[in-house]
Amino acid sequence: MPEINIVGFLLFCIAAVGMTLIITRGNIFAPLRLFISGWSEQIRQRREQRAANTGKSPRCKSCIEWLNDLINCDQCMGFWCGLFCGLLIALPSEGSTLTLCLPLTCLQILFVLFCCGLGGSFLAPLSSNIVDMVFYYKMNALRQLEDREAMIAQRQAELPIDEINELEQNTH
Repeated sequence: MPEINIVGFLLFCIAAVGMTLIITRGNIFAPLRLFISGWSEQIRQRREQRAANTGKSPRCKSCIEWLNDLINCDQCMGFWCGLFCGLLIALPSEGSTLTLCLPLTCLQILFVLFCCGLGGSFLAPLSSNIVDMVFYYKMNALRQLEDREAMIAQRQAELPIDEINELEQNTH
C-alpha cells in the first residue's frame, strides 16, 4: 500500500482542485464546454420532440448530456479529478513493487482511489466557493471605490469655481 506523506497529500489537494477548476471554469476549456453544451442541448431538444410526437416518456440522458453535466459541475468533476490524481499518487514508483494479485491489496487500492475521488469532490466546490467569495469582496471593494470617486466628482461639479480654486491651493 503506498504511503502518502504530507507533501503528497498537499500535492494531491492542489492538483485535484486545480484540475477541476481549469476544466469547469478555465478559459482554455471554454470552447470545449460551449461545444458540448450546444451539442447536449440539441440532443435534449430532439429527445423531447421525439417524446412529444410518440407520446412516450423521454429516455435517459445521452453520454453527451452526461458529459455536459460533468464538465459544468465542480463537485462531479472534482470526484473524477480526485480519482485521477489519486491514481497517479497510488501508482508504484520506481523500485517499488505493487502486488495486485492479492485481493485485499486490490480492494485497498480501490478504496484509496474512491476516497481520493470523494476528497476531490469535497475540495473542489469548497475552493471554488472560496475563490468566488474573494472575487465578490474584491469586486465589492472596487465598486465602493468607484462610487466614492463618482461622489467626489459630483461634489466638485456642484461647488462654485472659487471654492474649487481654494481647495486646490490648500492641497498644494
